[in-house]
Amino acid sequence: MSSIMARYKERIPHETRSILEAMSEPTRQGLAMMLAERGEFSFNELLQAARPINASTLNHHLKALIKAGLVRNYYRKVEGKDDYSFYQLTELGRDFLKQIGAL
Repeated sequence: MSSIMARYKERIPHETRSILEAMSEPTRQGLAMMLAERGEFSFNELLQAARPINASTLNHHLKALIKAGLVRNYYRKVEGKDDYSFYQLTELGRDFLKQIGAL
């Protein structure tokens, strides 16, 4: 990237650039919308819903959304289930989707 382009890019706040980079990937857009619609998913539920994505690829996309502050991961035991890792949109994630007209 040329120095002039880098200088202009730096004028965009870091948090905003992180969000735009994370949401530039169609799979992540879909995951964010799924979480917005349902509220929370366990990792296994997301894996089933996002087929044919494999676990490693799903984990990669979720980490990008978490790093951008759009999704949070938390752990809890659900009686009678093997699921313990859950995901949901953060307030920032929900606000971003509202700002772009997706919610």
